Amino acid sequence: GCEILVICYEEINDYVLDHLPNLKFVACSRSGVENVDRDAVHRHNVPVSYSPGRNANAVAELAVGLMLCALRHIPKTFHFIKSRQWDRVPLDIAGNTSFKTFDGFELSGKTVGFVGYGAIARRVTKLLSGFDVKVIAYDPYVKDWPADGSVRGVGWEELFSTADVISIHCKLTEQTRGIVNADAMRLMKPTAVLVNTARGALVNEDDLYEALRSRQFACAALDVQVHEPMERDSKFLELDNIILTPHIGGASKDIIAQQTRILLEDIAAFFETGRPLHEV
Repeated sequence: GCEILVICYEEINDYVLDHLPNLKFVACSRSGVENVDRDAVHRHNVPVSYSPGRNANAVAELAVGLMLCALRHIPKTFHFIKSRQWDRVPLDIAGNTSFKTFDGFELSGKTVGFVGYGAIARRVTKLLSGFDVKVIAYDPYVKDWPADGSVRGVGWEELFSTADVISIHCKLTEQTRGIVNADAMRLMKPTAVLVNTARGALVNEDDLYEALRSRQFACAALDVQVHEPMERDSKFLELDNIILTPHIGGASKDIIAQQTRILLEDIAAFFETGRPLHEV
């Protein structure tokens, strides 16, 4: 008897649709709909909505946090204090202080480059407005860049060779899988930082490991990896110039309210017009 189905990660396929003969509409609380068989919903003529931007702010805030952590070595210094390795932050007459051991870079005055300029990257741009940074972005799907010059669209090579911080914010498709590879990393400044809060498979992890091991660039901060949960024997655990978090970009209690608002907008629109606002 179900006519409207609200889902999150649940799989929607021919089996499900065959057993819901009265289904008219599927509303997904996520922005990603990898769990929906698009051919199946087309065959059954069932529209599907998604929730774009529901976690944009949460992911954007984490991205900025990871930038600061990487530039200022925050996780590394906490590790040394927590593990009581006081000798790693000495204070002596030769000037071997924590200032010297852990001196990093300020975000202010740097160039931040985005791979992809959608809802999350736009939110990061707004959050960075108080840091006095230059923002550039590579996104072949964006035709009209801000008229005020707050963000400048650039080519792929210019992005990787110019940016001090590169933050990835594009969808994973067959075209973007492994798009950040050895060729791209070779263009990066030796002091550059790479941040990925999108999808692990956007980065070639073998290339990333070699680039970090050889100190080709300064640091990577990853909230996402190809294998999640992370493999216990991951090579990344050998490195001291990487920051790892367990895909917590969307781990915000505030998202429930945001995605609910989007879902209700789509359900109301479906009642009124027969089509959701955010149709896949």
